[in-house]
This record gives sequence, structure tokens and C-alpha cells, in this order.
Amino acid sequence: MTTDLKIPAVFVRGGTSRAVLFHARDLARFDAGQRDAIILTALGSPDPNGRQVDGLGGGISSLSKAAVIAPSGLPDTDVEFDFAQVDVERALVDWSGTCGNISSAVGPFAIDEGLVDVVAPVTKVRVLAVNTGKRFVAHVPVVDGRAVSEGDFVIDGVPGAGARIELEYLDPAGSLGRGVLPTGAAQERLALASGRHTTVSIVDVAIPTVFVRAGDVGGDVTASAAALDADTELQRVLEEIRCSAAVRLGLCNSLDDAHERQRAMPKIALVGPRAHYETGDGRHIEAGEADLLARAISMERTHRTYPGSVSMATAVAAQVPGTVVSEAAQSGHDGDRPARTGPVRIGHPAGVIPVDADVRADVERDGTDWRVPSVTTYRTARRIMEGHVLVPENRFNALTD
Repeated sequence: MTTDLKIPAVFVRGGTSRAVLFHARDLARFDAGQRDAIILTALGSPDPNGRQVDGLGGGISSLSKAAVIAPSGLPDTDVEFDFAQVDVERALVDWSGTCGNISSAVGPFAIDEGLVDVVAPVTKVRVLAVNTGKRFVAHVPVVDGRAVSEGDFVIDGVPGAGARIELEYLDPAGSLGRGVLPTGAAQERLALASGRHTTVSIVDVAIPTVFVRAGDVGGDVTASAAALDADTELQRVLEEIRCSAAVRLGLCNSLDDAHERQRAMPKIALVGPRAHYETGDGRHIEAGEADLLARAISMERTHRTYPGSVSMATAVAAQVPGTVVSEAAQSGHDGDRPARTGPVRIGHPAGVIPVDADVRADVERDGTDWRVPSVTTYRTARRIMEGHVLVPENRFNALTD
């Protein structure tokens, strides 16, 4: 008879994603491989049928996530947030990136778990995203010492309304240490195995992201996520482009290495000019409701909404002249300063996400790069369940052998 490990955990929705959150103290006695085994079991991976039926995962990348939270001893930092993207079909936990949606659940978790002092009516939680070394401040509504989940704020992709959480990302550009444009170019051409070349923009804000014109690869940026997933040749080409960018960035030595090991970073997104389209739930979006359309691919499947981290990269890229994103957004510029005011509105499969980005030319580099003092987004979050994750001994041993 096998026994179960019982690990305290909280199951949350953050933005349009879900994750299992752990205290770092509860995983401290385990090594890295054992920690991954616990997370894989909690989510129900690997599942070759892609359902994660034996865990809390939802069978797609946005619903297959985990995070480890710890109090911080660093100055101007309350908690540290270590994010894990869990592969649905394979026994792989990728710690290389971060998640803007799950970031919205970190502040409420810190408040409800007693990791920060609570100040009504809004508590500011200062967070370090360990994976990228970047910081953000979560402005979380509180009542009676607890984070509030109920409210009247609506985000596309989540049914109903919730309490608005403001996420203020401080200097989010350059997670690789090479600025907004990590290769130094607003556009570049990547060679494909077929001999074709594809023009892309690689932008590093919150997470390195490769942007491709949908028309250049035969994609339809107004299409549903399901329709894009059904186009297996398109998905193959996009994964090749993503892996080529990973090699270009020095994250991997080969395309095979990127495909097998570097699954969560860089991200890749199709972009195109604004147009009318229908969301996954049949709602009609008029062309004037968005500044551009985008479809993100995560772990080789089309995101059903839009990743929070990629939304930040998109909003910044829309204001950087010469990128394929700024072309799609048809942005006008005055000299070397973006003329845009107000948020960038990104049309995605579930609706529209507005993102405020402060983008400025980096005069110290003669305008060859850009500074991003802050990016602000608004999300909702909810604690769904709290208790223990049960990890059968035989499964734990099988994943750590």
C-alpha cells in the first residue's frame, strides 16, 4: 500500500489563467526534481491524451501553471514569485518565463496568507518575479484584512465580474539584460528549414516574444483559437520560428534543443491590423474596438485569450517604430517619441485587453533602443480552493527516478 505526500497548496484563478500556488517553506525539503514531480502530479501531467484528467490542470497551457511564493528579505520587496509553466503532455516544468495573469493572484495570496501587512482599502504588495528578475506592484482591494474577489470589473475571457487589481510593472523591459530589442533590430529575417525567410520582431518586455505578421505565414489573425490549432502546418512553422528565435537569442544551441527544453520562452504571437471578428463565445468585436489583433501561441497551442506577459510586450512593441506590431497598429509617431496616448487595445480570441505602457526613446543609446519605466494592466483574481495536494508515493518515485 502506498502513502501520499500531503503538500499545502492553494488553487487560484489569476486573470484568465489558473494555477496551484505553494509556499516556498512547504517545498524547501525537496530538491528541484522532487519539486517538479509534486507540481506535475498536482496538475495531472504528463497526460498523452492532453486532458490532465488526473490533476487540477485544464488541458491547455493557460490552465496548467504553478507558482512558489516566499517572503522576501530584499529591500523594497515583500514577496518573491517563482513561476512554473507545466507541459500538459510531457513531464516537463519550465521555470524560464513568467506569467502576467498569475501575477494578479500573487498579491491576494500574500495578503490572505499573512505574508504582508494589510492596509485598507487597498494594499500594495511589492513583488519580485524571480524568473525574470523584474518587479511589480499589485494594488489589491481588501476588506476586513482579506483580499476582495467580488466586484464590478470585467475582463474578457473570464465570466462574471470581480475586484479590480492594478498591476504596475516597474522597468519590465530587458529580462535578458539586452533591452527592449534584444537583437538590436526592430525587424529581422529568420531562415526556415524550407529555405524561406520570415520577417519577425523580437521584443523583450516581461518575457521575450517573437512577433510575426499573420499574412506572412498564411495565418488568419481573425480566426478562432480552435481554427488556428487545426492548421497543423501553421503551428509547425510557428514553432520553427519560435525555436529559431530562441537560438538567435542564445537561449539554446539548436532548434531541437529549443523544442525539447525551452518550451515556455520565447513566446510567439501572430499580429495583424484591426478588423471585425467573433470571439470564442460568439460576441462580435468591431474593428474600432481594438488597435490591432493578435493571437499568441503557448506550448504549441493557441492561447484562448492572451497572456498577460505577452500583452505587455505587444503594447510596448506597438509604440516602437519599425516593429511588425507597430505596423499592424498603424501607430503615428512624433519624432522619436510615440504620439499615442491611452492604452493599447489588443484584440484577442476572447475579446480586447487594454494595456498602458510608458515607452520612451533611450537617449543614452542615441535612440537605438527604448526605455519602459512602467506598464500597467488590470486583472481580477479569485481563490478557488485551499488545502493539500496529495502526491502518491509510487507516482512521486516514478517521476524522480
